[in-house]
Amino acid sequence: MQVLIRDYRSEDLAQILQLWEQTTVVDSGGRGLAVEQAIRLLSDERAIVLLADMDGRLVGAVLAALSPVTAWIYRLSLLPAGADEQAIAERLLEQLEARVALTGTRTLAAVIDEREQLAGYLRQRGYRGSDELRYFERDLLPPTAPTGVLLELGGQLIGPGLWDALKGMEEAKEIIERRVILPLSEPELAGRHGVVPPRAIVLFGPPGTGKTTFAKGIASRLGWPFVEVLPAELAAEGAERQAKLLADAFGRILELASAVVFVDEVEDLAATRHEERRVTPSITNEFLKQIPRLRDAPHHLLVCATNWVARLDPAFLRPGRFDYVLPVGPPNADARRPIWRRYIEEITDEEVDLEALVRASELFTPADIEFAARKAAQRAFEREHFQRERHRARTEDFLVAIADTKPTLTAEMVSGFDDDTDRFARF
Repeated sequence: MQVLIRDYRSEDLAQILQLWEQTTVVDSGGRGLAVEQAIRLLSDERAIVLLADMDGRLVGAVLAALSPVTAWIYRLSLLPAGADEQAIAERLLEQLEARVALTGTRTLAAVIDEREQLAGYLRQRGYRGSDELRYFERDLLPPTAPTGVLLELGGQLIGPGLWDALKGMEEAKEIIERRVILPLSEPELAGRHGVVPPRAIVLFGPPGTGKTTFAKGIASRLGWPFVEVLPAELAAEGAERQAKLLADAFGRILELASAVVFVDEVEDLAATRHEERRVTPSITNEFLKQIPRLRDAPHHLLVCATNWVARLDPAFLRPGRFDYVLPVGPPNADARRPIWRRYIEEITDEEVDLEALVRASELFTPADIEFAARKAAQRAFEREHFQRERHRARTEDFLVAIADTKPTLTAEMVSGFDDDTDRFARF
């Protein structure tokens, strides 16, 4: 049977109390913590509580809490499970370490009796122990590369600077910052004001406007892993396997302590007209079943993106499934200006007429601007190589590159996006 590592929920209280009662002997690290204290700690904002769930039955739990410098393990409780017991302990500790590392805390520690079972589990995972103090600790490195379940899922750890590096598109960025990121990054403050952090959102807009980059930026800003689910890859499988593969993928995602789950081209899963879907109705139904599972996970955010929001089934977009439907539109002149400035500063130290570039690139997406800027840099590079002219890219190089670049957008697409924003945007 599959064991799912998940977050504690208030409705789990009776089961976790039963688990503690059944594991008095093997419950390690809890000798100095009374049950009443442990119960209070469950609801403390500093607590991290992870459960090992086997088909709805708790077989293990770890209770820890953050302090300004160190995170402390207070209880690791396991039902006797033979050879699987060590594996369950390993997975609970692995997920706990990942969660603690994402908070920026760099040490995870426990004070226990050397004879207790937890001591063996901690030594197995490389914790340093002191017989005199009965103290175990492990330094946690900042996450730099995916491991374990995240690696199997093809997930990524996005560096902390991506959100700040997003230039232009300030209107969409501000909406996402206020509606999505702040409630998730400050849940206690949000709760004090009755604000419910979002669990699922839709980003819509023309191709190339940066929806994927925004999804990765959210992961960067929150410090959560980024996992992409690709409907097109599922479509390559036989119809009978599609739904199972999707369910398995979401089951693995829920083993992560936190995640931004990204589904691009979601119209493949939820288009109004049947023939527009690349996948079978069974996988669409399975996807709709998985959304509530993700919504129940407090440190998971589902981000779906589409170029064609008008094609989505209205029932798919309802508030019970998605908290916000957010437009990510083409950059206007004010948005194009900082995007161009970013590439100009990177590419050249020559004087460049920024406003001329902004005017010449009216229907350009951020991706189009980057392409044209790189083409201007290539032009200056080749000129120096072949003609020995040593100056870097100038205004003329950028304007020639713009003229040679076919914009992704058309006036009709921009007009259609404005109509879609009036009809579908919800924030």
